Amino acid sequence: MTQGYRWAVFAVCFTMIYGLSSISHLVSAAGGDPAKGKATFQAKCVTCHGAEGKGDGPVGKALKPPAGNFTSAESKKKSADELRNIIENGVPKTSMVAWKKQLNETELQDVLAYVLTLRK
Repeated sequence: MTQGYRWAVFAVCFTMIYGLSSISHLVSAAGGDPAKGKATFQAKCVTCHGAEGKGDGPVGKALKPPAGNFTSAESKKKSADELRNIIENGVPKTSMVAWKKQLNETELQDVLAYVLTLRK
């Protein structure tokens, strides 16, 4: 095997692995149902995050720091895995509580799927 061929094989493998890892957040969210997630979001999250996820709920604006705005550029930089972690475990020193004990696995996936639709 020539040196150039080895590098080509390496480059193809690296590209495939990197490409798959970069879309893993889409695959993990793909299992959720955004319609069901919207219902859960409206029941549990709207007070802080607002109906459109802009952080402008009746309580969200008064929080320090304010509730997350899922339509913001900052939020759009977060991967689905990061958002899932926030939903599950909350954010220390903020009002964002952990939902992993209140929501089951399916509900967590559904909420994540819905939150991802708010980014568009």
